Amino acid sequence: MILNSDKSINKTNVQRKLKLVALSMTFAVVSACGFLANPDRKETPSRLLLEAQAAYDSGDYAKAQSLLEKAIVIDPSNDDARIRLAFAYNGTLGITPIELIKTFASGGSGSSSSSSDINSLTSKSSLPDKSIDELKKNVTATTSVSELRAKIEEFATFQKAFLAICPLFSKDTMTALKTKAASALELLEVSKCGDGRDRVDANVSIAALSMALGQFSSLYKAILDANGDGKFDLEVRANAAKTSIDSLNTAGGDIAANVATLTRATDDLNYVLSQLQGEVFKLAISQFSIIDAVIGATNLPANIKSGITAGITGLNSALGNINSYLDAGKSTGGTAKTGTATAEAADKAKDKADTLLKDLKAGNPNDPKIDELCKSAYCLNKTAGVGLPSECSVTKTYECTSTPTFPPQQ
Repeated sequence: MILNSDKSINKTNVQRKLKLVALSMTFAVVSACGFLANPDRKETPSRLLLEAQAAYDSGDYAKAQSLLEKAIVIDPSNDDARIRLAFAYNGTLGITPIELIKTFASGGSGSSSSSSDINSLTSKSSLPDKSIDELKKNVTATTSVSELRAKIEEFATFQKAFLAICPLFSKDTMTALKTKAASALELLEVSKCGDGRDRVDANVSIAALSMALGQFSSLYKAILDANGDGKFDLEVRANAAKTSIDSLNTAGGDIAANVATLTRATDDLNYVLSQLQGEVFKLAISQFSIIDAVIGATNLPANIKSGITAGITGLNSALGNINSYLDAGKSTGGTAKTGTATAEAADKAKDKADTLLKDLKAGNPNDPKIDELCKSAYCLNKTAGVGLPSECSVTKTYECTSTPTFPPQQ
């Protein structure tokens, strides 16, 4: 009985001890949870980076972005957080480094001026078609980059990605960027980026290329090559206008028809010049400049680098044709063609308008085509600085807006 009693006592003691252990473990778990829930503990950069990586891996780029933004606020010098944040921003826009690598793995053709190289570059990484369509609708009514970023949120995100990653660029990249971007520098806020690092992580280059390609490709598809034929729409449209103006015979033919042709050609010139001089076009060039600057210093595999380089070379050639109207384009080193031709065409348009307006007024001083041509001439005066035709009122003002028509008006 004593043994049995001892056994009962021992059993009771064991149960009590087990309960105490279980209770202590419960307190430990509660304490640990409380410890982890402590804001001071949870909001450390290392903890935020771990949670952000888990969110990124699961495809929750917005959550990863939010966590990494907190990490950088706590520790602005955390390079790892900046790199991951740039990837997270890209992810929210549907741009991932894996897809970038895959699409460029086949390389480029190496031809320096073919439209296929340009399309090879710009087709790789851009916003969804819905956003591109929205951009096309807004581009002519948008007068500043800040307005563009307010209208289309993706472009504000692109700039956040740039400012997150640019402090980690190499010194060579920063030097090249400041040379190439020229008048577009203020749009990029490059002054916030610093002078560059002696050594740069390959992921910095990949993140920067993803971001810049996405933004440039979107702008390219909306304003530079909206019809997707691999040619600059601005260049094609300017050349078409120049041809119409050059071939216009003011000494004969139907006066009204000549005026209508000159009005259309002048409207085309107005659109081209306003776009070349506009901030949205400068923004496109600034992103191209990032690609050009980063690719020169990156350590990407040769086959990927060659595909991007080929497209850059082809774009350099095309940009050289319009560089006389934009500082950011002058760094391409190409000979000014469309810019010069457009300026010459604008002067000719003014001279021919003078002749046609006099003839038109002689036939009917109240002909509505007179006001139409004077409006075009007024806007050309604003964009190109050419004088007004003598038959147009110098006191009357017009609203100068132009909607792009693709293919160009003939």
